[in-house]
Amino acid sequence: MADNSGNFWGGFLFGAAVGGVVGALVAIKLSEPESNLMDQPSDRDRLIDQPPTPNEFARRNLEKKIAQLNAAIDSVSQELANAEGKNGNKQISVESLRDMIVDDK
Repeated sequence: MADNSGNFWGGFLFGAAVGGVVGALVAIKLSEPESNLMDQPSDRDRLIDQPPTPNEFARRNLEKKIAQLNAAIDSVSQELANAEGKNGNKQISVESLRDMIVDDK
């Protein structure tokens, strides 16, 4: 049993030495100035500098058109509610609908 204690202390000292060297290398790497990192453009900067792709352009146009359609639907709904309140029935003239559509364009 006394023979194994020499192996333990040898392994302990070897592990401590290797751990100390690795720790020193990591400390040196972490203490380096970040000027090298600041010179390189980040992924976020690259995305900002790029023009929008055709898919992105189409998506934005589609969102604008959907917003316009939603606004038109809301205005027609309000117009129908107003016409129903005034007349007591659910009829609205074709001319007023045509005027609303032309005004939205």
